[in-house]
Amino acid sequence: MTWFDAVAILLVILVGWIESVRGFGRAIFDFVGALIAMRLSILVAPELAESVPVFQSNAHAEAFWLATVFFVFIVLIVVATKFIYQSTLLSLDVMDPLVGGVLGVSMGLMVAHIFLRVLLIAAKGTDFSNIVFNSFMGQELIAFRTYHRVVEQLQNLGNW
Repeated sequence: MTWFDAVAILLVILVGWIESVRGFGRAIFDFVGALIAMRLSILVAPELAESVPVFQSNAHAEAFWLATVFFVFIVLIVVATKFIYQSTLLSLDVMDPLVGGVLGVSMGLMVAHIFLRVLLIAAKGTDFSNIVFNSFMGQELIAFRTYHRVVEQLQNLGNW
């Protein structure tokens, strides 16, 4: 296990715990917002890197913009969800912490994905990028190794 694996795991646990404390109502809005933020950040970062290169290397500029745009979107989402939640007051009563925690772990996986993606983009073409990609969390959050195995097993169920 490498230091970035440990950081990624810590991010997943920390975000999961925070969302379990906040409960289902806030977690569902945070989750949807984080999903949108992740997708928009991935789409916008390459364009910003070309338009507004803040570093000499295009890869470093793209990594910078990916991290910056994602962070700004997440902060805006957390602020916005406070107001949205106050107007809806969604709740699952006793299940709030459990479902909030599950949504939080999912959101933590998105945050860890962006963290590892930033490392990969910044170190593009180096040995460090190979180390990141081939690490445990790199395989799980960038290559989606377990997800592909599960889908493959589900597809093979029909062949029995």
